Amino acid sequence: MSTIGPSLPADVAGAKRVMRGPLLAARRARPAAERAVARAAIGQHLMSALAGRSCVAAFLPLPTEPLDPALLPRLAGTLRLLIPVVTGPHPLDWCEYTPATRPGELGIEEPDGPRLGPQAIGDAQVVLVPALAVAADGYRLGRGGGHYDRTLAVRARLRGQPASGPSADPAAAPGGPDELIALVYDDEFGPAVPHDALDRPVTAVVTPGGGLVRLPA
Repeated sequence: MSTIGPSLPADVAGAKRVMRGPLLAARRARPAAERAVARAAIGQHLMSALAGRSCVAAFLPLPTEPLDPALLPRLAGTLRLLIPVVTGPHPLDWCEYTPATRPGELGIEEPDGPRLGPQAIGDAQVVLVPALAVAADGYRLGRGGGHYDRTLAVRARLRGQPASGPSADPAAAPGGPDELIALVYDDEFGPAVPHDALDRPVTAVVTPGGGLVRLPA
């Protein structure tokens, strides 16, 4: 795990901005061959980790992210796969996975299928969460839109969990074991991540070299 990071200002939003810039730059600079190897390894780890699940929420990855888009149709062939749709400064809407996409309101591709509403996230036993970094305590750094924090709060209410702070016992969740899994490169797991009461920690992280690591509640 990496322990390097910038000197962070006192306010959480500012601290996140300072931390986010170098991480985004490092992702853009990562060689394509290295990214491909990382994606293949993460795909193998996820296929094993998600075996036996009936409903999983994933996402359409950006080109620099460590999730291989080719994994999505494989998963969709074995379980119900939900994909998010951005709807302004609100919790994410959801669609069932479809290979057909269209540009969304942020200019990135989104699934072109019937919208299921924000409440559909309550069906997902596992949520694969994008992140730029994940700390050992489970707090993650996103891209700054706040969409997942709002969405995970909705999901927590639907599944009878606390809306913020550490998760309840995963085995107690309705519908089966409950996981929030962040996907990052090896050197993005470990640095402290600034957070506040609105941030919800993930329960596990998957990295290419480390595989699935469950984090303390």
